[in-house]
Amino acid sequence: MGRGPQDHRVRDPWGGSGWAQTWQALIEGDEAAVRRLSAVHGETADGALSPAGNALTVFLSVTCNDVEWPEDVSTYRRGVAEDRERYPLFGAATANITPCAFWPYAPAEPPVRIDAEGPRNVLLLQNRRDASTPHRGGKMLREKFGDRARLVSVDDSGHGVYALGENSCALNTATRYLVEGEMPAKDVFCRAD
Repeated sequence: MGRGPQDHRVRDPWGGSGWAQTWQALIEGDEAAVRRLSAVHGETADGALSPAGNALTVFLSVTCNDVEWPEDVSTYRRGVAEDRERYPLFGAATANITPCAFWPYAPAEPPVRIDAEGPRNVLLLQNRRDASTPHRGGKMLREKFGDRARLVSVDDSGHGVYALGENSCALNTATRYLVEGEMPAKDVFCRAD
């Protein structure tokens, strides 16, 4: 599949395991790893900002401004201990503290109520084989929103449908919604391209 000039997807430059390898090299004092990490997640050699650094900034802005986060470190410490017991295979990674605990801004608006009451303008996009957020979660969220939402299920994998995916059905459905305000009449299933 060709990549056009508008392809702005963020890719893991080390093929998936790069984070672990780079941090291990940092622990070992490998200066080349420090430069590599800086180039990928900070400024590039020519001074331009890295797409990966921009993606992390946007992720934190959305995540940390979505709801109030606990500021007490002991809250996270307890969560880590509980998750080690509850999820021994994956461990406590998702319970650990993040920059959101120290975020200086309050959420701009209250969280969206997840129920059938409210505007009928919620478009959900979900890959069927997303290991980070399984398709069942998208279906459950759609059920909670009732008729005010539509679910676009995509026969694909990966964590990202619209900006990070290439499925033409999903891209066209979401673009029509964003540009023209056209909500699908019913849930949509997009076959693999």
